[in-house]
Amino acid sequence: MPHTAFSARTALLTTKEPLAFCAGMLRPRVYVSAGLVDKLSDDELRAVLCHEAAHARRRDPLRRVLLDAATDVLFFLPLLRWAARVQKERAELSADRAAIAQVGARHVEGALLAMDGHAAPAGVAAFDGAAAARVAQLVGDAPPSHKAGLGLVGLSLTGLVAATSLMMCVGQGLWMFVTTSGM
Repeated sequence: MPHTAFSARTALLTTKEPLAFCAGMLRPRVYVSAGLVDKLSDDELRAVLCHEAAHARRRDPLRRVLLDAATDVLFFLPLLRWAARVQKERAELSADRAAIAQVGARHVEGALLAMDGHAAPAGVAAFDGAAAARVAQLVGDAPPSHKAGLGLVGLSLTGLVAATSLMMCVGQGLWMFVTTSGM
């Protein structure tokens, strides 16, 4: 049975496990399970739906895939992986703020507490290590600041120099091969 808070971009999953997530690249949808609908109050469910709808509006699943691809391809830049983690945390905080604006902090907190301890499906953001920042925001504290350490910057610069040197060597080797083989 559809809930009154559901939109056309919301899909109900029949599982009894309490789940909620946003998925889809260009036209993201919100997915919630019957188990979640049964577990939460109407206001807590609205908080979850508002949170996930904020992810959909911002196209966070697409952003996440692009960030993950960039960090995988540019693995030699640990600063990029750090920046991706910070961005994912900011996306969670932004979605929480959208939900708080719609239904209030108490209902967002209730939904978070109800979801605590329930695993998310593979590939879904879940709390993304942002639990402490989300709680800080809910209680009115400033979320922790993020500053890249000097070691991280140094490792990234070293990785960049090494990758550039490798590309130059490969390029020079290819140029020599092409010019001497008569291609």
